[in-house]
Amino acid sequence: MKKLNFIILGLISLIFSCQAPQRSSDEISIPYAKEEWKGVQGKTLEDSEPYFISPPKAPEGAPNVLIIMLDDAGYSNASSFGGVMQTPTFDRIGDEGIRYTHFSVSAVCSPTRASLLTGYNIHQIGTGIISEFATGYPGYNSQIDYTTPSIAKILSENGYATAAFGKWHNTPMEEASPAGPYESWPTGIWGFDYFWGFLGGETNQFHPLLYENTTAIETPKTNVDGSTFHLSHGMADQAIKWLDNWKGLRDDPFFMYYTPGAVHAPIQVPKEWRDKYKGKFDEGWHVYREQLLERQKKLGLVPENAKLVDWPENIPTWDSFSEEGKAYLARQMEINAAFLEHVDYHAGRVIEHLEELGELDNTLVIYLTADNGNTAEGTPTGTFSELLFQNGFPPLTMEQQLEKLEEFGGIDAWGGPHLANHYSVGWSYAGSTPYQWTKQIASHFGGTMSATAIRYPKAIKAKGEWRRQFQNVTDLVPTILEVTGVPEPDYVNGQKKIEYPGKSLTYAWNGPEAKTNHPTQYFEMTGFLGIYHEGWTLSGKPYRVPWSVDPEALKNFDPLNTEWELYNINEDPIQSVNLADQYPEKVKELEELLWQEAEKYDVFPVGASMGRSLQPESNPQRTAKKYWELTPNVYRVPELAGPEIKSTNYEINAYITADKTTEGVIYAVGERLGGQVLFIKDGKLRYSYSTLGLYWHDFQGNVSIPEGEVKITLKHTMKEARLNGPSLVEFFINDQKVGEMDIKATVYAAYTAHETFDIGRDEGLPVNEEYADKGKFIFTKGQLHKVVFEIE
Repeated sequence: MKKLNFIILGLISLIFSCQAPQRSSDEISIPYAKEEWKGVQGKTLEDSEPYFISPPKAPEGAPNVLIIMLDDAGYSNASSFGGVMQTPTFDRIGDEGIRYTHFSVSAVCSPTRASLLTGYNIHQIGTGIISEFATGYPGYNSQIDYTTPSIAKILSENGYATAAFGKWHNTPMEEASPAGPYESWPTGIWGFDYFWGFLGGETNQFHPLLYENTTAIETPKTNVDGSTFHLSHGMADQAIKWLDNWKGLRDDPFFMYYTPGAVHAPIQVPKEWRDKYKGKFDEGWHVYREQLLERQKKLGLVPENAKLVDWPENIPTWDSFSEEGKAYLARQMEINAAFLEHVDYHAGRVIEHLEELGELDNTLVIYLTADNGNTAEGTPTGTFSELLFQNGFPPLTMEQQLEKLEEFGGIDAWGGPHLANHYSVGWSYAGSTPYQWTKQIASHFGGTMSATAIRYPKAIKAKGEWRRQFQNVTDLVPTILEVTGVPEPDYVNGQKKIEYPGKSLTYAWNGPEAKTNHPTQYFEMTGFLGIYHEGWTLSGKPYRVPWSVDPEALKNFDPLNTEWELYNINEDPIQSVNLADQYPEKVKELEELLWQEAEKYDVFPVGASMGRSLQPESNPQRTAKKYWELTPNVYRVPELAGPEIKSTNYEINAYITADKTTEGVIYAVGERLGGQVLFIKDGKLRYSYSTLGLYWHDFQGNVSIPEGEVKITLKHTMKEARLNGPSLVEFFINDQKVGEMDIKATVYAAYTAHETFDIGRDEGLPVNEEYADKGKFIFTKGQLHKVVFEIE
């Protein structure tokens, strides 16, 4: 209803567009009213003069804008911020411009992306959590509207060519199916002319399920140079192709939003890159952390007297692992390092192409290495299957990890296409140096600082200097508007735009000693709380570790009784000395301010981002439709947009016409590392269920499929009504029971974060590799009529 009202208001605005404010008026409304026709319309051509109404043009001399943002990279892993990982493209932007020591973002990815694109605080626009976990509260419902227009929308209405490449993650997954609705897609309300990438939070780098605009496209087999396809390489190819078309065919400036899926898990990189860092991390994360700090001191990033904070008790020490375990852990970071250098290299191809086109110096380049702090979701041992954590399974021991890894090809498989691998939290904590904590932890800078560089020689005279002012991702939209000269609209589609909370960064570009113009910024994510105010930070002590969503851990959540830590950032920029006991009045002052900001920006109720765990009725999928009647024309559907067939009771009925040739997938969701598939092979009924690679269940009951009209029934019954509880699966043919199978543990939240739900085929990676040689294993043409899902 809310979106319907927005549409109606937009239509009313268009109907009365002749009365809409023009560019010269005090109030600006986009879309702009059509320009008045100024020709002469006589009775004949002889006494007439033509006139062409031109679309809005960008201001004279307006530059191009390129935003590059990597994913989960960690504050200090880039070479110009102290890391051993080579990032020459990122380093170049800072060497030829400036770098920010305290550029803050959200503690989780898609909220940062929404904030970057709109200029608003995450809860203001309903993105207090990733869209997959959206809940029924204003700050967390992922329902963005025209009161918070994206910078792409504003720029495109002012003559810019706009394009987005790579990871999107700002469309609710239940709206990301081939059937739409498309309003929340990049080319919808967000205002991009063109989109090429993937819609969810992550993807398999070798087999991504891609969209071009709103059309699903086949995954390319090779990159432009003929090498095996990899997303970081392929999206650079596509961005270069778009730039060539833009340069050749348009006279307008461009805005490009270039956001690869790297280095988010799964950590996957081409084979020829995997040994580039072999042996570089053999000494472990404590030594790496110490080396990072020393390099940061030499770079001038941190004060000479900076000291590392104590290592957290709940993260294992390096020496607590066996030699075999250490070798496994070191390999995890080797692959992560190669992944970061690989994606930076291909981003560099885009920069170099702009230089070849003669456009680089006319382009404002903003490069963030991450959309949140270094991710700690890989558990203490690292993991071969990253969604075990998100589904609430307890972390595996090192022995269990090594045993499972052998089932999937051993250590040589790490970094390849067939693991959903993630590195240990020990590496992520070290990679957050000099700060404390990691992704999710909004209370501390380790969760919210992104290494950031900006290059724009027409306005930035400095080369390689640090800017130490506290800034926030909400400052980017005001910056872009000021630099481009594009007017800030007052109304969008008839709706009054909300005032921006951020300020332009330009004030300090040539004034390194300027006082920050962003004196206050609150932080909240999954109940972790913090606030920056005029050189001080108040940080809530973490109530749980970020690699566990175990219900027992969540019981500790109580935002009204947070234990606070206090830091003076002017004297202690790395948050190393807790002053809470010395300045109790300052703690009280900042806590009151935090609650005021929380009320102002729709943060309440604190913890609503965990509603699907703490308040199940907040999960829209659990209350979605219960009856689905689907045909083989339905495929490439995001898991969360399809039937809820996880830790629930359901019955599935497939109606087919069978003969001796009948085979193929009846339905599939997910892949080998998490998913289920019902299929027919060699004339037999088959069913496979993978509990995130932890347990494998395969029905091979020697049940033949009769010829003629056949109804195949699968009945799934939970044995225990709990998170990831066990279940019973029963099979029927024409209502006669033909077999059953026990599922040791079901999947509660998601089978994967990138694969899809399909009828009559298995898109992407297969659930059961027995039919991998048959491609999508499309069901025999014309013989699968429909599949009916009934969810209790």
